[in-house]
Amino acid sequence: MKKTAFAAIISLLVSLPVHAGAYEDMLEAIIRGNASEVAEIIKMGLDPNIVDKQGNTLLILAVREDNEAIVDVLLAARANPNMINGAGDTPLRLAAFRGALPVVQKLVKGRALVNIPDWSPLMYAAYNGHAPVVNYLLENGAEVNAQANNGFTALIAAAKGGYENIVIALLKRGAKPNLVTDRGETAMDFALRTANTDIYDRLRAVGGLSGQAISSSPAK
Repeated sequence: MKKTAFAAIISLLVSLPVHAGAYEDMLEAIIRGNASEVAEIIKMGLDPNIVDKQGNTLLILAVREDNEAIVDVLLAARANPNMINGAGDTPLRLAAFRGALPVVQKLVKGRALVNIPDWSPLMYAAYNGHAPVVNYLLENGAEVNAQANNGFTALIAAAKGGYENIVIALLKRGAKPNLVTDRGETAMDFALRTANTDIYDRLRAVGGLSGQAISSSPAK
Protein backbone atom coordinates (compact mmCIF):
# COMPACT_ATOMS: atom_id res chain seq x y z
CA MET A 1 0.00 0.00 0.00
CA LYS A 2 1.33 3.44 -0.85
CA LYS A 3 2.25 5.56 2.19
CA THR A 4 0.28 8.62 1.07
CA ALA A 5 -2.87 6.62 0.49
CA PHE A 6 -2.43 4.72 3.77
CA ALA A 7 -2.04 7.98 5.68
CA ALA A 8 -5.20 9.29 4.04
CA ILE A 9 -7.10 6.19 5.12
CA ILE A 10 -5.96 6.48 8.72
CA SER A 11 -6.78 10.18 8.85
CA LEU A 12 -10.24 9.60 7.39
CA LEU A 13 -11.03 6.76 9.74
CA VAL A 14 -10.00 8.79 12.77
CA SER A 15 -12.20 11.70 11.74
CA LEU A 16 -15.20 9.54 10.79
CA PRO A 17 -15.22 6.49 13.07
CA VAL A 18 -18.92 5.81 12.71
CA HIS A 19 -18.53 5.00 9.03
CA ALA A 20 -15.06 3.54 9.30
CA GLY A 21 -15.89 0.30 7.51
CA ALA A 22 -17.54 1.94 4.50
CA TYR A 23 -14.81 4.52 4.06
CA GLU A 24 -12.09 1.97 4.48
CA ASP A 25 -13.70 -0.14 1.75
CA MET A 26 -13.91 2.88 -0.54
CA LEU A 27 -10.35 4.00 -0.05
CA GLU A 28 -9.01 0.49 -0.41
CA ALA A 29 -10.95 0.22 -3.67
CA ILE A 30 -9.30 3.42 -4.89
CA ILE A 31 -5.86 2.08 -4.00
CA ARG A 32 -6.56 -1.18 -5.80
CA GLY A 33 -7.94 0.70 -8.81
CA ASN A 34 -11.29 -1.06 -8.64
CA ALA A 35 -13.65 1.39 -10.36
CA SER A 36 -16.66 -0.95 -10.27
CA GLU A 37 -16.34 -1.35 -6.51
CA VAL A 38 -16.07 2.43 -6.11
CA ALA A 39 -19.30 2.80 -8.10
CA GLU A 40 -21.08 0.20 -5.97
CA ILE A 41 -20.08 1.86 -2.69
CA ILE A 42 -21.32 5.22 -3.97
CA LYS A 43 -24.63 3.62 -4.95
CA MET A 44 -24.95 2.49 -1.34
CA GLY A 45 -25.05 6.15 -0.31
CA LEU A 46 -21.47 7.22 0.24
CA ASP A 47 -20.97 10.96 -0.27
CA PRO A 48 -18.41 11.33 -3.09
CA ASN A 49 -17.33 14.67 -1.60
CA ILE A 50 -16.35 13.40 1.83
CA VAL A 51 -12.99 14.69 3.04
CA ASP A 52 -10.35 13.59 5.53
CA LYS A 53 -8.63 15.82 8.08
CA GLN A 54 -6.32 17.17 5.41
CA GLY A 55 -9.28 18.07 3.21
CA ASN A 56 -8.53 15.37 0.65
CA THR A 57 -11.58 14.24 -1.27
CA LEU A 58 -11.96 10.85 -2.88
CA LEU A 59 -11.37 12.57 -6.21
CA ILE A 60 -8.04 13.95 -5.02
CA LEU A 61 -7.01 10.49 -3.88
CA ALA A 62 -8.04 9.00 -7.22
CA VAL A 63 -5.91 11.61 -9.01
CA ARG A 64 -2.96 10.73 -6.80
CA GLU A 65 -3.41 7.11 -7.86
CA ASP A 66 -3.65 8.27 -11.51
CA ASN A 67 -6.73 6.12 -12.05
CA GLU A 68 -8.76 7.48 -14.94
CA ALA A 69 -11.64 5.04 -14.55
CA ILE A 70 -12.20 5.99 -10.91
CA VAL A 71 -12.00 9.68 -11.78
CA ASP A 72 -14.78 9.01 -14.31
CA VAL A 73 -16.90 7.23 -11.70
CA LEU A 74 -16.50 10.00 -9.15
CA LEU A 75 -17.23 12.79 -11.62
CA ALA A 76 -20.33 10.92 -12.80
CA ALA A 77 -21.40 10.76 -9.15
CA ARG A 78 -21.10 14.57 -9.00
CA ALA A 79 -17.85 14.72 -7.08
CA ASN A 80 -16.86 18.38 -6.94
CA PRO A 81 -13.63 18.86 -8.95
CA ASN A 82 -12.95 22.23 -7.34
CA MET A 83 -12.70 21.31 -3.68
CA ILE A 84 -9.38 22.38 -2.16
CA ASN A 85 -7.45 20.34 0.37
CA GLY A 86 -5.46 21.67 3.29
CA ALA A 87 -2.40 22.21 1.11
CA GLY A 88 -4.39 24.39 -1.27
CA ASP A 89 -4.46 21.76 -4.02
CA THR A 90 -7.37 20.89 -6.28
CA PRO A 91 -7.61 17.64 -8.25
CA LEU A 92 -6.67 19.51 -11.44
CA ARG A 93 -3.61 21.12 -9.91
CA LEU A 94 -2.38 17.74 -8.72
CA ALA A 95 -3.05 16.12 -12.09
CA ALA A 96 -1.19 18.94 -13.88
CA PHE A 97 1.76 18.60 -11.50
CA ARG A 98 1.93 14.89 -12.29
CA GLY A 99 1.57 15.44 -16.04
CA ALA A 100 -1.44 13.15 -16.23
CA LEU A 101 -2.98 14.53 -19.44
CA PRO A 102 -5.95 12.12 -19.68
CA VAL A 103 -6.92 12.92 -16.09
CA VAL A 104 -6.44 16.65 -16.71
CA GLN A 105 -8.75 16.40 -19.72
CA LYS A 106 -11.42 14.56 -17.75
CA LEU A 107 -11.31 17.11 -14.94
CA VAL A 108 -11.52 20.10 -17.28
CA LYS A 109 -14.45 18.51 -19.09
CA GLY A 110 -15.94 17.93 -15.65
CA ARG A 111 -15.84 21.70 -15.05
CA ALA A 112 -12.69 21.91 -12.98
CA LEU A 113 -11.46 25.49 -12.73
CA VAL A 114 -8.40 26.01 -14.89
CA ASN A 115 -7.50 29.27 -13.16
CA ILE A 116 -7.18 29.30 -9.37
CA PRO A 117 -5.35 31.57 -6.92
CA ASP A 118 -1.63 31.18 -6.24
CA TRP A 119 0.03 28.34 -8.19
CA SER A 120 -2.25 27.47 -11.07
CA PRO A 121 -2.38 24.10 -12.83
CA LEU A 122 -0.56 25.76 -15.76
CA MET A 123 2.32 26.82 -13.52
CA TYR A 124 2.63 23.35 -12.05
CA ALA A 125 2.66 21.74 -15.48
CA ALA A 126 5.28 24.22 -16.72
CA TYR A 127 7.40 23.73 -13.61
CA ASN A 128 7.62 19.99 -14.22
CA GLY A 129 8.02 20.20 -17.98
CA HIS A 130 4.70 18.62 -18.97
CA ALA A 131 4.30 20.22 -22.41
CA PRO A 132 1.13 18.34 -23.48
CA VAL A 133 -0.62 19.44 -20.29
CA VAL A 134 0.61 23.02 -20.74
CA ASN A 135 -0.74 23.13 -24.30
CA TYR A 136 -4.08 21.64 -23.31
CA LEU A 137 -4.56 24.09 -20.43
CA LEU A 138 -3.67 27.03 -22.67
CA GLU A 139 -6.22 25.82 -25.21
CA ASN A 140 -8.81 25.70 -22.44
CA GLY A 141 -8.47 29.17 -21.04
CA ALA A 142 -5.47 29.08 -18.72
CA GLU A 143 -4.24 32.60 -17.96
CA VAL A 144 -0.73 32.66 -19.39
CA ASN A 145 0.44 35.62 -17.27
CA ALA A 146 -1.15 34.68 -13.96
CA GLN A 147 1.22 35.10 -11.02
CA ALA A 148 1.51 33.02 -7.87
CA ASN A 149 1.82 34.61 -4.44
CA ASN A 150 5.60 34.60 -4.83
CA GLY A 151 5.36 36.22 -8.26
CA PHE A 152 6.15 33.09 -10.24
CA THR A 153 4.54 32.74 -13.65
CA ALA A 154 4.35 29.72 -15.92
CA LEU A 155 7.12 31.29 -18.04
CA ILE A 156 9.40 31.72 -15.03
CA ALA A 157 8.69 28.15 -13.96
CA ALA A 158 9.54 26.82 -17.43
CA ALA A 159 12.70 28.93 -17.67
CA LYS A 160 13.81 27.72 -14.24
CA GLY A 161 13.38 24.10 -15.30
CA GLY A 162 15.06 24.59 -18.68
CA TYR A 163 12.01 23.57 -20.72
CA GLU A 164 12.56 25.47 -23.95
CA ASN A 165 9.60 23.89 -25.74
CA ILE A 166 7.29 25.17 -23.03
CA VAL A 167 8.91 28.61 -23.05
CA ILE A 168 8.22 28.77 -26.79
CA ALA A 169 4.59 27.71 -26.34
CA LEU A 170 4.02 30.28 -23.59
CA LEU A 171 5.62 33.12 -25.55
CA LYS A 172 3.43 32.28 -28.54
CA ARG A 173 0.42 32.67 -26.25
CA GLY A 174 1.54 36.10 -25.12
CA ALA A 175 3.55 35.35 -22.00
CA LYS A 176 5.22 38.52 -20.70
CA PRO A 177 8.97 38.00 -20.24
CA ASN A 178 9.52 40.78 -17.70
CA LEU A 179 7.15 39.91 -14.89
CA VAL A 180 9.13 39.59 -11.66
CA THR A 181 9.02 37.36 -8.61
CA ASP A 182 8.81 38.72 -5.08
CA ARG A 183 12.62 38.68 -5.15
CA GLY A 184 12.76 40.84 -8.26
CA GLU A 185 13.77 38.05 -10.65
CA THR A 186 12.53 37.53 -14.19
CA ALA A 187 12.43 34.44 -16.38
CA MET A 188 15.73 35.61 -17.90
CA ASP A 189 17.40 35.60 -14.47
CA PHE A 190 16.44 31.96 -14.00
CA ALA A 191 17.65 31.06 -17.48
CA LEU A 192 21.01 32.66 -16.69
CA ARG A 193 21.28 30.98 -13.32
CA THR A 194 20.77 27.54 -14.83
CA ALA A 195 22.90 28.27 -17.91
CA ASN A 196 20.00 27.76 -20.31
CA THR A 197 21.46 29.91 -23.05
CA ASP A 198 18.88 28.93 -25.67
CA ILE A 199 16.05 30.04 -23.40
CA TYR A 200 17.98 33.20 -22.53
CA ASP A 201 18.35 34.04 -26.22
CA ARG A 202 14.65 33.45 -26.88
CA LEU A 203 13.66 35.69 -24.00
CA ARG A 204 16.07 38.42 -25.07
CA ALA A 205 14.68 38.25 -28.62
CA VAL A 206 11.23 39.21 -27.31
CA GLY A 207 12.49 42.02 -25.10
CA GLY A 208 13.35 40.05 -22.01
CA LEU A 209 15.38 41.77 -19.30
CA SER A 210 16.94 40.80 -16.02
CA GLY A 211 15.24 41.90 -12.83
CA GLN A 212 18.17 44.20 -12.07
CA ALA A 213 17.83 45.91 -15.44
CA ILE A 214 14.13 46.46 -14.85
CA SER A 215 14.61 47.87 -11.36
CA SER A 216 17.32 50.25 -12.56
CA SER A 217 15.33 51.52 -15.52
CA PRO A 218 14.03 55.09 -15.16
CA ALA A 219 10.33 55.25 -14.29
CA LYS A 220 8.22 56.23 -17.24
